[in-house]
Amino acid sequence: MSRFPVAPFDPARYIGTVCQIDPSMVRVNLPHAASPVSGHHAGYAMPAGQVGEFVLIEGEEYAIVGRITEVKLPERDRLTVEPTADTDSVANPIGLVQLLTSLELASGKAVRGIPALPRIAQHVFSAHPSLIKYAIEQGYETDRSIRLASLSHSLNTVVSLTPEALFGRHCAVLGTTGGGKSWTVARLVEEIVRLNGKVILFDATGEFKALNTGVRHVYLGGQKENDEDKREFVGYPFYQLSESDIFVLFNPTGASQAPKLREALRSLKLAHLCKDLAPEGYIPKINRTKEIVQQQLIQNTALLDQDGAFYDIQFLAKQIQEECAYPSANFGKDHTKWGDAGNELTYCTSLIARIETTLKSPFMACIFKPDGLIPLPQMVEDFMKSNHSALRISMEYLPFEHNTRELVTNAVGRYLLKLARTGSFRTNPTVVVLDEAHQFLDKSLGDEYSRVSLESFGVIAKEGRKYGLTTVLATQRPRDIPEDVLSQMGMFIVHRLINEKDRQVVERACGNMDASAAAFLPTLGQGEAILVGVDSPMPLPVHIIPPQATPQSEGPQYSSHWKAAASTNNGCTK
Repeated sequence: MSRFPVAPFDPARYIGTVCQIDPSMVRVNLPHAASPVSGHHAGYAMPAGQVGEFVLIEGEEYAIVGRITEVKLPERDRLTVEPTADTDSVANPIGLVQLLTSLELASGKAVRGIPALPRIAQHVFSAHPSLIKYAIEQGYETDRSIRLASLSHSLNTVVSLTPEALFGRHCAVLGTTGGGKSWTVARLVEEIVRLNGKVILFDATGEFKALNTGVRHVYLGGQKENDEDKREFVGYPFYQLSESDIFVLFNPTGASQAPKLREALRSLKLAHLCKDLAPEGYIPKINRTKEIVQQQLIQNTALLDQDGAFYDIQFLAKQIQEECAYPSANFGKDHTKWGDAGNELTYCTSLIARIETTLKSPFMACIFKPDGLIPLPQMVEDFMKSNHSALRISMEYLPFEHNTRELVTNAVGRYLLKLARTGSFRTNPTVVVLDEAHQFLDKSLGDEYSRVSLESFGVIAKEGRKYGLTTVLATQRPRDIPEDVLSQMGMFIVHRLINEKDRQVVERACGNMDASAAAFLPTLGQGEAILVGVDSPMPLPVHIIPPQATPQSEGPQYSSHWKAAASTNNGCTK
């Protein structure tokens, strides 16, 4: 027993005796649970029969860790706790204890499961916070661990987990609005920075702008307000989007517009490679000879099919007009030349108008006019070589129109996965944090002719681990995350969840969380969470340590502003 930080079976922490045994539950006599106040011993609280309390059941070879999930009085004793009751009567509360894990007494190791069930009349003790901390941490080096939280019933007892335990098999931070999810994300980022790790944070709302030490902030979308604006803006060039992404942005109709858009994109790529074919930036086809263009298309097939092949999108509308030429000149008699502009130009008028409007939009400049902006892929590569530990990509200025935000985020995820597959993260493992993950997962954009599935971060969750790229998904809507993605998560940090469907999704995804543990989720306070991990011996209720740089996630201060407005109005004469 000397391996434990404190004696597990301290007589002063005795609270009851086992009286009934089931495979996963035991019932315990709790003679001290009828007291209206809890006790203390050696400076630590000892509730002695409170719902949520961790207990240790004394065994011959194992100390079994359990948690009280229910306390009640037998019907015959129900009135004994009333102030008017006979003073000679004694209450005999009974507690229901969920069996969680075991501690081997000889070695001090935590053992998953219950190797030997308790026996009738075995003693039950209130678990010392240091023992619960010991069972979770299992001797990790605290200086190389992430100091994430403290025990809910002992705020002075800090729980530390290694990066491997938290991020090695991906992590999910779940919870409704106001539960403390953003604080947890900020705390994780700060701890990664402290350990000189690498983390890329996708900040969907800009609430993490207060992060400072070791963090590089870049803004995807928007523009500087003046010359004194020191913010660093980046772009995601249109030519690094896939053809399907471009189709979703411009939404061509399938029968008439989609083929012309596809041909126009290919022609503009050829125009960049063979500038003599495009003296004005696009390839003219109306009443022009086909031979040279077709030869160059064949010769440059490999280059045209490469990901990221450059083209000048400012000529896209004009190139579509050229693609609307009849396939043969002279009323179909001359197959060596294209003919005049046909009726298809009329069908493409709406597409051309959408393209011209979108290209002129100042909100889309980071995509379609990226000149002067550092491309985000280059920024990521520079970050991986730099001394910065965190890269925050703010998307607060990236528009929702045309599904731009979802498409660009998915494209960045696709790029990161490409880097991972080439081995870029093997010697420098990187964590990607995706805030508001429900916006970017389990969605299909476009129509039947141009459909894009937002699956890049789902693929990272499924196969990124073996390449050194893991992810943290933060969301307030677990039910909107695909279950095959949630099932890949090795660690769950679950804040307050009220919706029953959300709780059911978490129960199915977490092997260690059953209905008894999930029943505590709706009542968690702000900053409180339950840690559930693949390598964790049991669900653990904790209180997340506040980050040094708190996120700007608070809601509007109605009372203060309305009070100020009321004072102003009262001073006005009618």
